[in-house]
Amino acid sequence: MIKNWTMLLVLTVLGTVLISLHSFAAVDSATAVGVWLFDEGDVSDSSGNGNDGELMNGAEVTDGGKWGMALSLDGDDDYANVANSASLDSTAEAYTGVAWVKLQRKGDPYSGCCADDHMVIAFTTSWNNILNVFGPGRNTNQGKVEVGSQELNPRWLFGPTTVNDDQWHHLAFTYDGAKKILYIDGEVDVDQDTTGAFGVTGVDVHLGGTPTERIALGLMDEIGIFNVSLEQADIQNIMNDGLGSVLGLTPVTPQDRLTTTWANIKSR
Repeated sequence: MIKNWTMLLVLTVLGTVLISLHSFAAVDSATAVGVWLFDEGDVSDSSGNGNDGELMNGAEVTDGGKWGMALSLDGDDDYANVANSASLDSTAEAYTGVAWVKLQRKGDPYSGCCADDHMVIAFTTSWNNILNVFGPGRNTNQGKVEVGSQELNPRWLFGPTTVNDDQWHHLAFTYDGAKKILYIDGEVDVDQDTTGAFGVTGVDVHLGGTPTERIALGLMDEIGIFNVSLEQADIQNIMNDGLGSVLGLTPVTPQDRLTTTWANIKSR
């Protein structure tokens, strides 16, 4: 009986894989303003917009990513800097930021709040368009994910789920001018009615930290920024099939799809 149920499960998974390989909806690649897959060993932008980044203070691109290679950060002073551009400025009214993260729990808090957070994406100057994971200075909220921006009302929001467990998690933040939504591993973690436009232009984008603080400890992969608010189905496709594949930049193989689908089933 157990064998029969196992075979049925395997056949169901394979059927899902074969169907999904031919039916998943692609995301319009023209809406991607920055795509950093790290698979060329650097912070080159695969979106076609030329938003290549620079590794700062010893940050590295290493093996062991969720899909290929990943940005490796030491929690001390590493980060990647992407210079300002007109395409990045186009996210001022609608926005999506996505990333795979594998973050380690930090030790003793730094002096004061927030400096020991794990910043994933930030439009500097001051807490703009952020995808951020709380550090030990947040006490019992360490590991929870925060999204938002300085000029929104309300400005920031965090959910209940922690992600600093040294396991891969997919994070996404969307804003459509009326609601900001945080997705963790493809599911809504928290959302909030919000007003305002980002209006952040003329600033660099930082990945994995900032020049002075909030340096992540761990790995990041498949970071993307869009100038539209993607739907949940789009977020899930990016998570399951890979950012490069959904945008038509890299192929998805049956083995990739089967591995991801099986992992998702086991986690439920």
